[in-house]
Amino acid sequence: MTCFSILPYADNIVLLAPSVHSLQLLRRTCEDELSCLDMRSNNKKSVCIRIGPRYKTDCCSLVTSDNSEIRWCNDLRYLGVYVTSSSTFSCSFSHSTYRAINALFGRVGRATSADVIVQVFKMKCLLVLYYIN
Repeated sequence: MTCFSILPYADNIVLLAPSVHSLQLLRRTCEDELSCLDMRSNNKKSVCIRIGPRYKTDCCSLVTSDNSEIRWCNDLRYLGVYVTSSSTFSCSFSHSTYRAINALFGRVGRATSADVIVQVFKMKCLLVLYYIN
């Protein structure tokens, strides 16, 4: 069995751990490695969520090397997908619908005919709505 604790993509990293203590240790290890590369994490963008049967239980704060606290949230965004804190792994796609519609109107503008908007909506945005349901 393979264990995945660090999921990096470009400048985004997800850390997965079975306990808050393990997460704190993993965070320190990542900070040390980033420091060796003359890099650091953006603590203002860093958040924690808890997934599992005790997801509603209050957790102690994670502390960074500069004594900042990482806040606990109900959801987080990773690569455009919102992962929610719950008893099982789940994602929220409610944000995706609005993003698809806003992207559509941002591209076509107000001067485009209703027929063109409906056709583009069918081709681009409807897939997001089907996936949600």
